[in-house]
Amino acid sequence: MNDKPSLSLTALGLLVAAGVLALAALLISLLWGPITYNASLAGTPGTLTAAHCYRVGSGKSTHRECTGTFVAQNGTFTDPSAHVEAVRDTDGPMRLRRGSDGGYTQPNPAWAAMFLAPAFLIVSGAALLLFFVCLGPRRVTFEKGIPLRANPQPWGVLLVLLSRLSAGAAGAAGISFAVFFLLLIAEAFFPWF
Repeated sequence: MNDKPSLSLTALGLLVAAGVLALAALLISLLWGPITYNASLAGTPGTLTAAHCYRVGSGKSTHRECTGTFVAQNGTFTDPSAHVEAVRDTDGPMRLRRGSDGGYTQPNPAWAAMFLAPAFLIVSGAALLLFFVCLGPRRVTFEKGIPLRANPQPWGVLLVLLSRLSAGAAGAAGISFAVFFLLLIAEAFFPWF
């Protein structure tokens, strides 16, 4: 019996692996902007002195919007007609981040954690899918009492790395969701937080 995987199976596995990695990279890139702006890691920091704030929407979909003058923290930029949506209730000047698209975001650590959780789930799912792609060749075996790394190289080490990456990212996603809920509770009880 031939233990080597066929060339077509290997090519299909590489194509599926490339697709999984490309899809995961695309999805994470869509989440990266909201994560970085809400965590105050991107954009031009500054303050908005609101001239007008008003409520938009009705019921549970109500949010607060403000317009006013944005002044960059380093003093190099001023926008007298800045507009920001989904503002938390604050008194006085608001800390904002100006994006490369000219929009404004009020940093919110809770929302950064909320966007980070699906990013970790994407990494976990991609690692799990790659784990199963690596199982495609017949040379990968599971036997009682024999560790995964005992499989022929590179599969043994790769299987261990992918399984640990998937489990670790899933755990990090759970922690991110827990942090999100804890920060929401903290904001409810301590509005200045």
